[in-house]
Parts: sequence; structure tokens; C-alpha cells
Amino acid sequence: MILIMALMFFALICIGVPIAFSMGTASIWYLLTNGTSLSVAAQKFFTQTQSFSFLAVPFFVLAGTLMVEAGIAKKLINFASVLVRHLPAGLGCVSVVTSMILAGISGSSVADASSVGAILIPEMNDRGYPPPFSAAINATSSVVGIIIPPSSTMIVISAITNLSVAKLFMAGAIPGIIIGLAFLAITAYMGIKNNYPREARASKSEIWAATKDALIAMVFPVFMVGSVVTGIATVTESASICAIYSLFVGIFVYKTLNLKKIYKALADAAIGTTVVMMVVSCASIMQFILISQQVPTKLSNALLGLGLPNWLLLIMMVLLLGVAGMVMDNVPNLYIFLPIYIPIAQSMGMDPIQMAIICLCALALGLFTPPVGTTLFISCNIAKCSIESVVKDLIPFFIAGVLIVVAVAFIPPLTMWIPSLMG
Repeated sequence: MILIMALMFFALICIGVPIAFSMGTASIWYLLTNGTSLSVAAQKFFTQTQSFSFLAVPFFVLAGTLMVEAGIAKKLINFASVLVRHLPAGLGCVSVVTSMILAGISGSSVADASSVGAILIPEMNDRGYPPPFSAAINATSSVVGIIIPPSSTMIVISAITNLSVAKLFMAGAIPGIIIGLAFLAITAYMGIKNNYPREARASKSEIWAATKDALIAMVFPVFMVGSVVTGIATVTESASICAIYSLFVGIFVYKTLNLKKIYKALADAAIGTTVVMMVVSCASIMQFILISQQVPTKLSNALLGLGLPNWLLLIMMVLLLGVAGMVMDNVPNLYIFLPIYIPIAQSMGMDPIQMAIICLCALALGLFTPPVGTTLFISCNIAKCSIESVVKDLIPFFIAGVLIVVAVAFIPPLTMWIPSLMG
């Protein structure tokens, strides 16, 4: 029956049913067939989200939408521009650096792809960059949004595994920065290879003006991460303060927020939160079924029972995550794989924090790979080009991403060095 439930779940996805509804439908079918009361489904649907830590998600999303509506993306793009626009494929490099900075504000790869892409992709196309290249840069660079702290996805991971949000934030910092820098190097190399335009180097006065203009916005990630790591505030308290800070900055400092924009920010935050919570709630029902039938334990024991050396087992796990990330969104994948992978990691002597970041990085690559690459679809839609035309430009970024995920898996200090300083 578990196998039939899984097949039903994937069949519903294949015919275009949204993932949350696919998980919910398959889970309810199992409960009905198994003679279990549907009150269990109702209970599990709400229980997972009724925690104080999960209250951080709507505040976190709201802070990001307020910042976007306040025009923060333009100020950060200008700041990134004065730093790297003189490099080969200058505007492409600006896109990568902006995504790295904006990751600490929005905490969402989809939000980064939308806000940065809407501004930079048309500009790149006007400057003579091929639309597929513009789309590829935006789709790939935005994936650091869920890796560089703070990250709303890490809050979900914490809820699934009971791991420390602060340590997850710190563990994602180095991998996220490495991915961003690797993508920056690839962009510059492709700029040299294809003779893409360079922009004029910024003067010192331009750099100072752009830095001063963006400095207020960059306080957001520093406060968010710093307050959580030092224990000054919980992640929920920090997110709520940041939402108020975003509102204050937009109204009184930048003076770009009005009632219409505040309403749009609230509406976007409500929609974004609802999408996350629907997936989490439906995934909670399926997770309950799988755990009650000891499926994660059985699968963990089966994988360990293969008698493979740890390095080969780890490679198999990363490959499976990569394939899963290509066909399904991150949150349901995390609900499925983390309960299986965490016990395996512990049996191999690996810290669960490291395994959580491995899962997050591997699944992040799925955001820009067909057939379900969310940031890829967004970027192609903005650039007005087909997915097929972008694939060639995606390949170098995908290869670099895979190599970095492998490095994260086999070099523990990349994830554990900063958390180890926290004690």
C-alpha cells in the first residue's frame, strides 16, 4: 500500500496536479484504504505549522516582500554593479553578486530570480547579451537564496529534524558563498570566451554613494543572523523585528513605500506563506504515514545493509537527491529524504547539520534544471526564450554545482567549521 501511495503521488505530479495536493490526495487514499480515521489527517495537517518557530516563516517572507516593494533590489543591483561591472560579462557578474547579497534579505531563490531577473535580464538583452545566457545566469545565481543565511528553507529543515536554526544558518554560509563565487568565475570566463560586453569601472565616488545607499538594507541579514546566532532573539522574534524594520526603512528612510505597495507586499507574503504552509501541511500527513510504517528506518537499514563503503554510499545518496531535485520541489523532498538520510549520516559518524546542508545544496541545483526548475522557468519567461535554448549555457554551472556538493559532502569543515565555533 505504501508503494501504491508513492506511485499515486508521482502519477498525480506527472499529470500536472500541484505537489501539495498530490501528497495530500495520495496520503488520504492510504488512510481511507487502511481504515484510519481522517481526523488523523486533519490533525497532522495543522500540527506541524502550529509551532512558534514556524511563525518565523510568514514574518520572514513579509520582510522580504516589503524590501522588494521598497525598491531594495535596485539599490543592491547598483551596489553590486559598482563592484563587479568592469569584469567580463559585467552585467552577468552583477546578477550573480546581487543574488548573493539579496539571499540574505529575501531568503528565497524564487523571490531572487523574480526581482533581480525583472530588472537585469531586459537590461542584459538590450546590451547585446543573448537571452538564453541572461536567463541562465539569473536562474543559476538565484539558487544561493536558500543556502546563504538567513533562509526560510532552513527553518523548515529545523522543524523536520529539530536541528538548531542558528547552526543551520552558519553551516550554509561557506557553501553558499563558494557556489556564488564559482558561478561568478564561470560567468566571467564565458564573458571572455564569447566576448560579452564589459562596463566602465566605477569611480571611488560612485562606489561610496552606492555603498551608502545600500548599507541600510544590508543591516537586515546581519541583524537577522547575528541575533539568532548570539541568542539575543529567537528566529521568530528576529524575523518579526526585521519585518518592522523593513516597513520603517521603506516608509521613513527610502520613502518608497506607500499604501498600495504595502498592500501588495502583504498580499505577496500571504501567497508565499500559503504555498509553503500547504506543502508543509500535506507533507506532514505523508510523513506521519511513512514514519508510522517505519519506512525511513527500513530504507536506512536497507541502504546500510548493502555493505558499501561510506564514500560510495554518500555518492549514491547525493545522486538520488540530485535526481529528486529535478522532478520535485525542495520542501517535499526534504520531508521525504531527511528522515532517511539523518540516521545514515549518524551511523557514518557525520554530523546531522552537515547532512542537512548536503541535502539543501543538492536539491538547490534542481531549481535550475528541467523539468521542474522553478528559477529556470521564471528566468526563461522574463527573457522570452525557450528552456531548450538555455540548457547549453546551464551545463557549466550545473557541473560546478555538482562538484561543490561533492566537496561539501566529503570536506566537513566547509559546513561545520563556523558552527563548531558556536560550541
